[in-house]
Amino acid sequence: MNKINVRPDKDRLINLMNDIKKGKIVVPNFQRDIVWNIKQRLELFDSISKGFPIGSLLFWNPEQDNFQFNNKIGPYTLDLNTNKYSYIIDGYQRITTLFSALNNPHEFSNNKIDEEILEEFIVHYNLEEQEFFHFRKTRNNEIDSSSIPLYVLVDTFEFLTFTKRIQEDFDENKSNIYINRAKKLATSLLDYEIAFVNILGGTIQDAVEMFSRINSKGSDMSPMWMISALTYEDGSEGFKFSDEIEDLKLDLKQFNFEDLKTEIFLQCIESSTGKIYFDVKTESLPKRSDFKDLSRNTFENIYQAVNFLYHRVNVLSLNLLPYNLQLIFITEFFRLVDNPSNDQLNELERWFWQTTYSSYFSIYSLSKQRKAFNKFKQFCKGEIDTPLYKASKNDKFESAEFPKKIYYGSVRSKALALFMIKNVLDKSSINDYDFDEFYSFSKEDKDSVMLFPKFKGLEYSPKIIDINTRQKKNKDYSYILKGNISNFNYEANFLNNEMNFNNFSISNFKELRYNLISNSESKFVESLGLTYNGTDKFDVYLF
Repeated sequence: MNKINVRPDKDRLINLMNDIKKGKIVVPNFQRDIVWNIKQRLELFDSISKGFPIGSLLFWNPEQDNFQFNNKIGPYTLDLNTNKYSYIIDGYQRITTLFSALNNPHEFSNNKIDEEILEEFIVHYNLEEQEFFHFRKTRNNEIDSSSIPLYVLVDTFEFLTFTKRIQEDFDENKSNIYINRAKKLATSLLDYEIAFVNILGGTIQDAVEMFSRINSKGSDMSPMWMISALTYEDGSEGFKFSDEIEDLKLDLKQFNFEDLKTEIFLQCIESSTGKIYFDVKTESLPKRSDFKDLSRNTFENIYQAVNFLYHRVNVLSLNLLPYNLQLIFITEFFRLVDNPSNDQLNELERWFWQTTYSSYFSIYSLSKQRKAFNKFKQFCKGEIDTPLYKASKNDKFESAEFPKKIYYGSVRSKALALFMIKNVLDKSSINDYDFDEFYSFSKEDKDSVMLFPKFKGLEYSPKIIDINTRQKKNKDYSYILKGNISNFNYEANFLNNEMNFNNFSISNFKELRYNLISNSESKFVESLGLTYNGTDKFDVYLF
């Protein structure tokens, strides 16, 4: 670690806000975007009003200012004229919340305000209820006259104008109560002291390490933040890890995988080093000389993996992915196999279904998952023919019982959902994979045997309109069972004439459809070399 000085200090909140406005404290470009929600912002001000500590801030003062920084905080763009900066290392979310709410927007020219998000950052205080709130103005609502924006409280002239209005709008007793409450809150905000630590000198690596040590018993350092800080490159062609991930998420949106968690991206990168992710320390990644290329190559492989999941095994949204580890393994496949043959892809598809139905990643410990990963890599390298790992030759995989419900917290439910989607796509001429959701043939019954996968490209449902509100009601699909809908594939959705749609019996329907689904599913599962765990009698399956 280079020679550095660490200087703890504290200052009034209002002074820190002025330093930011003057450009003495800036946001380095490697900082992540705003992630706090409105509730978190309101809780911050509630803590300040009660005198509670809100955690210390961390600033870094390098000997040379060679980092690019962002001159925008919240909705405001600042004019920065100084040549010496303190970079915000920890506390960016808090600082953005405070600065955005406590600065008067009327003091900024129009081209310095992002009007689209300004309202999102303004915080009000209700002097009657004595609580902070966020107000979203519409044509039909107006803010209560007993409420005040926080920036008015800390602006002397604005506050004087506000007190005059309060005196005009309310009787003397009520206006005095409101004005005293406003003064008390204003004093709390103006006199509130925030602790901070200044790191003087050193490198960004030193600052990150210091941050890690300071917070060793406090809040965890975000792996995304750490990697973004340690690998950030200035310039238009520079590398910003968080931006690379956001770009990939945009690319994955076409597959409905845009909400993939950051930790999964990191685990894919860690596994691309040759070891499974839990054997790799995240903090070791930025130290690699090839980290930038490793990340970008992994992102390309993730894209191919998601494309495979979407088109080959019909995982049409992230919610349908049985295991994150499947994505990590398949990403490794595309890292090791440049131009996979159709036989390799078929075997990979078979492995996906095997690991899904056998609850593979639930029954194996970390040590066995490590062995499974190594065997999978052997398959990718062409050293063996099958990627499925067995702890012993006598290991037999079997499916879990047929699920009563389809919900996305259960791997077995996802397996059934994927199988039902597969059956429709295999037997129907659907070119548009725009999967909507699972719907029930009965609005009152959500059991799995009552559900079917619906695709947005197949509009075989009439629009149900409430004649009073003129709003669309929940679509009722029971009519499908009462007539022959030309563009609805009954066979693919496990429906047949034995169900006697004209003389409909719900219990008889459930039993017949369960038999159709389970018989077809059992053949598929057994073709994978697994044992199908069904039920001998329908009444064992509790409806």
